[in-house]
Amino acid sequence: MRRPPWAGGRSGLPGMLLILPALAMLAALYIYPLLSSIVMSFVSDAGVGLENYRKAFSLYLIDMLYTVGITILSLAIVFVISVAIAGYLRFNRWPFLNFVYRLPLFIPFLIVGHSMRVFLAPHGILNLILSRITGIPELPGLAFGWGGLVISYVWKQFPLATLLILGAFQSVEDSYIEAALNLGSSRLRVIREILLPISGPTVLVAMVLTFVSTIGCLTIPLLVGAPKPVMLPVDMSFRVTYFNDWGVANALGVISYVIVIVLAYYYLKHMVREEGA
Repeated sequence: MRRPPWAGGRSGLPGMLLILPALAMLAALYIYPLLSSIVMSFVSDAGVGLENYRKAFSLYLIDMLYTVGITILSLAIVFVISVAIAGYLRFNRWPFLNFVYRLPLFIPFLIVGHSMRVFLAPHGILNLILSRITGIPELPGLAFGWGGLVISYVWKQFPLATLLILGAFQSVEDSYIEAALNLGSSRLRVIREILLPISGPTVLVAMVLTFVSTIGCLTIPLLVGAPKPVMLPVDMSFRVTYFNDWGVANALGVISYVIVIVLAYYYLKHMVREEGA
């Protein structure tokens, strides 16, 4: 019986050599910084211990809760918008919408933050338009608060989630949908009871990617967020820039890792259950 190339021996050597550069880059750019940040999070002026974590929780507990809350709220809104657009495009061909919703994919986070800062500011474009319509001269801006932050995150994140979910919806057999419609189901019910359950793994992937990208974003909360509370990446940046305190910054980074790992655990648990079924 012939052994597969990955089983070892001389036949697997060319394959190992081919993937070696990618593995080396992964180790240098991800694994080493990850392990280094974990180790250095336990090192402070007092020695090796939990001093950095004590300081992180005493100074930034509110910011941790704020970060999780903003991320979950943005995730929920992205889910609703993405499923709505993907469901509509599954039943209707609208090339204009199919083109327009993808545009934020190609706009960097820095440009999104600056654009939303101008658009949502107290004297920004949105308030100028609303003032002309309503006649109210002074309207509060959405920038520099949690509302503008959520709007910015959602606008940037929903296109990728929509793209993934739409692809999953389109892969569902038409016969399932036609049978449900013929039996009197509405399109909303078809989305809820047929498309979403069948596309569950892909929807979960889209939400995980959205969560990770949102919780790790720095530029948008710097440009649009409130002075206090702030997202954890802003705290990490300030801790290094103004205090040169890499220990607490690394501790905040590890706390962010743990938050993401909790989500990844439930994702992997769901995927294992799906494969077992």
